[in-house]
Amino acid sequence: MFNNRSIIMQLARGALALAAIVGAILLANHAWAVVPLVLIAIFLMRGCPMCWLSGLFEAFAERRARKAVNAGDVPHLDH
Repeated sequence: MFNNRSIIMQLARGALALAAIVGAILLANHAWAVVPLVLIAIFLMRGCPMCWLSGLFEAFAERRARKAVNAGDVPHLDH
């Protein structure tokens, strides 16, 4: 759902969102700067920090699954 398919991109988006949040805190006296920075952080995280974290976990899981498929270690379900 929130997966970006790239762990590097997910981490970069998180770092930029964190920078925007820190900037908003440092510029708290200037409302004209805080609102855009908070909106940028929300956009980069695709919602809340939990949404970003969920996307990061999904990216790790997908990468792990892709490596397993490429290595031929896919478990078979026997019924």
